[in-house]
Amino acid sequence: MAFNLDGLSSAVPAPLSATRKKAPAPLLGTSWGMKGLISALDHIGVVSITTPDGRILHVNEAFVRLSKYRRDELIGQSHALLNSKHHPADFWSDVYETLGSHGTWRGQIKNRAQDGTFYWVDALIITLKSRGRVRGYVSIQNDMTEVVALRHALQERNDILQAILDRFPGHITAFDKNRKPILSNGARRRGTDDLDEGMTSKRSTATPQNRFIVDLEKYVLGDIPHFGLSKNESEPALDSETIERQIVNGRTIEIQCTPLPHGGFLSTHRDVTEQERGLIAIEQHTQYDAVTGLPGLMLFQDRTHSRLAVLGDRILALHCISVDGLGPVHDTLGQAGIDQLLKLLAQRLTGILSDSDIATRFESDDFALLQANPGSIDDVESLARRIADTLAEPFVIGDLSITLVANIGIAVGPLDGSIADDLIKNAQTALARTKSAGCETFGFFDPSRYERSLRRLKIAQQLREAIANNEFELHYQPIINIKSRRISGCEALIRWSHPEHGLVPASEFIPIAEECGLIGEIGDWVLKTACAEARDWPDDIWIAVNISAAQFDGQTLVDKVLSFSKGLPLSRLVLEITETLLMKNRDAVAVTLESLKKLGVRFSIDDFGTGFSSLSYLQSFPFDKIKIDRSFVSNISNQKRSATLRRSVIQLGYNLGMTSVAEGVETVKQLDMLRAEGCVEAQGFLFSPAVPAAKIRTLLPVRFDC
Repeated sequence: MAFNLDGLSSAVPAPLSATRKKAPAPLLGTSWGMKGLISALDHIGVVSITTPDGRILHVNEAFVRLSKYRRDELIGQSHALLNSKHHPADFWSDVYETLGSHGTWRGQIKNRAQDGTFYWVDALIITLKSRGRVRGYVSIQNDMTEVVALRHALQERNDILQAILDRFPGHITAFDKNRKPILSNGARRRGTDDLDEGMTSKRSTATPQNRFIVDLEKYVLGDIPHFGLSKNESEPALDSETIERQIVNGRTIEIQCTPLPHGGFLSTHRDVTEQERGLIAIEQHTQYDAVTGLPGLMLFQDRTHSRLAVLGDRILALHCISVDGLGPVHDTLGQAGIDQLLKLLAQRLTGILSDSDIATRFESDDFALLQANPGSIDDVESLARRIADTLAEPFVIGDLSITLVANIGIAVGPLDGSIADDLIKNAQTALARTKSAGCETFGFFDPSRYERSLRRLKIAQQLREAIANNEFELHYQPIINIKSRRISGCEALIRWSHPEHGLVPASEFIPIAEECGLIGEIGDWVLKTACAEARDWPDDIWIAVNISAAQFDGQTLVDKVLSFSKGLPLSRLVLEITETLLMKNRDAVAVTLESLKKLGVRFSIDDFGTGFSSLSYLQSFPFDKIKIDRSFVSNISNQKRSATLRRSVIQLGYNLGMTSVAEGVETVKQLDMLRAEGCVEAQGFLFSPAVPAAKIRTLLPVRFDC
C-alpha cells in the first residue's frame, strides 16, 4: 500500500468560524514539516528517499556508513550505483511491478559498497503518492550481512553433513523430539520410499522407523524395541541401543539408536551380514580345536573363569595332561597319523567327563581337563588316576598298536588360583614338577594347601550347624568418652562358642562365612541380639553393630532394623559401615542410608583411612562418627607420620560435625596423646576387651581412672 502524502497537507482542522482565516501551509510544504518527517524516518534504520525516476534525494547517516559513500556522492545518483550484479534483471522488474500494483515491496538485496565489499539488506520500499501521482519512494533497510553470512555458513555445513551422510554405508535418519524425521541419507531415501508416508505423520512410532526395507525385503516378524523412547514417550531415552535383526532374505541388519542432546534420536541401519559370517568363522576357529573338535583354549578359559566365579565354599580342579610317545607315530604314520591319534585321545578324555566338565587341547601333545564339581580332594585324585589309566590303554590305528604315557599336573581352585590364567599356570607348574620327578603319574601344585582347603570346607559346614544350634554369642567392647571417662556406647562383636575349640574370634570364621554365603544370616542375628541387649541399658548409651554387604539390600535392611529394634530408640543404634561396602553400589547404598537416617539411625565409617576413597564417602554419605583405624594409634615405627594423619582425621571429623573414635587404644600414653589432639571417643584394651553381656552391664556405670 502506497504512502499518501495528502493526509499530511494540514496540521490542524479549519476553525468553525464565520470569518474565514488564511489556511495554514501544508505540513510537507514547510521546511520544519519536511525535516521532521525525514528526522523521524532516520531513526527507523537505513533510509533513503528517491524521486519517481530513482534519483536519490536523501540518505541518512546509517545509509552513508553502510554504503561507505559520502552523502554528496550519493545525492542525485540512482541506486544503480550500489548494484552488486548479484540480482538478475527479472528481479528488478518484479520490484517495480510490485511497487506499481501494490505500492510496497519487501525483500533482501545484495549491494556493493564504495570500497568494493558487499553487504545485504532487508529492504522495505514504499511508494510516496500525492493526488494520485507518484512523488517518489522511501526505502527503509536493515543490515543483515551477518545473518546472511551465518545462513551461508550453515548451508555449507549442511551440505558437508549431507555429503557425509550420503557416504554412510547404510541407512541413517535423524528424528526430532516429536519423532518426525528431519535428516536422512540417500540410501535411506532410496530404500524406504514406502515407509515415508508413515514416517512423516504427525507422530510416527519407533516401530515403523525401525522396519526399514533393505533390497525390497522387509524384516521378519518379531519384537522391535522402541528405540529412542523412554517409559515416558515425551522424554528421550538415556542410552544408546543396538540390536540385530535378520530379514527374510537371510541377511543381518544392525539397528542402532542414539539419543540426541536436545531430544530426538539418530537411527542407523547397516548390513552386517558379511561381518557376522566372518565373526562366526573366527569364533569357530578360536573356540574349537580344528583337529580334535575339543573346545579351544579361549572357551576353556572362559568356562574356567565362570566356574571360579560361582564356587562359593566348593572347589574345582584343573588337570594339565602331557602325553609322551607321539614321536614314533609321526615317524611311522606322518602328520595324518598323529591327527588321527589325537582325535582318538580326545574321544577317550571326553568319555570320562561329567556333564559339567570340559576338556581342551593346549598344544600338539598337551591337554587340559576342568573338573568342575569334585566333592573332595579324593575325587580329584580319583579322576587323575582314571585319566592316566584310560590313556595308558593301547590305541589301534590300522595294524599299529600305540601305547602312550600321560603325566598330569593338578591345580585346585580357588586355592591355587582365583582366575583361570593363574590356575592354568599353576597346573602347568605341577605338571613340570611331576615329569621331572619321573616316578609319579600325577601331582598337585601345593599339597599343603589342600589341608587348609579341607579345614575351610569343614568350618563352612560347622558354621551351618552353629547357626542351627545357636552356638554364637555376642561380646561387647566399651567405647569411652575421653573427656568424661565414662562409657558412651558399646560395639557388638560376635564370638563362636565352638564345641571343640572353645571361643573362636570373628576373624577366624567371618571371612569363610562371607565366602560361603552365610554372613547375611549371621549378621541379622547379630543386629537382632544386640538391639535386644541394648534395650535394658541406660538411655544415654548406644550400641554399634557392623553391617555386611550381604545385609545391605535396600528396603529389606530398613524393614529389618525396624523389626529388630522394637523398644530401642533408633537414635541409640549406630551402624558401622566399611568402605568396601560403600564401593559395592554407591547409589543404592546412599538411598538406604538416607532412609535409615530419617528414622534416627546413626552411622559410623569404620577403619577410616585404610581405603581409597574415604574423603568422597564423607562428602556423599550421612556419617555421624568416624573411626580412626588402630594402625594410626599404635604405629610405633613412624610415630610422626601417624600423628599427622591422626590429627588430620580428627580435625576433619570436627569440621564435618562427626564424632572421632580411636580404635586400639592400649596405653595411657596413647590416650593422653588422643586427648591432646581433640579425639572425642576411644576403645581398646586400656579400658576393656570385648566382654559378655553380663559383664558389660557391670561396666556401664563405671568411670575409668585413666
